[in-house]
Amino acid sequence: MANSNPQNTPLTQDPEIQQCFRSLPAYIQETIHQSGVTITSKQQLQQCADHLMKK
Repeated sequence: MANSNPQNTPLTQDPEIQQCFRSLPAYIQETIHQSGVTITSKQQLQQCADHLMKK
């Protein structure tokens, strides 16, 4: 069974992206984690977070 805690399930192995992800509000982290989206760049993560925060 996979660990469902987003803090322990990095979207990427890139430490810079992980740090950026951890700096986001908890509800944004959880939403991104639950969406199953694959984040491949810091810019992509920021765009995703910006989109979610506008809702």
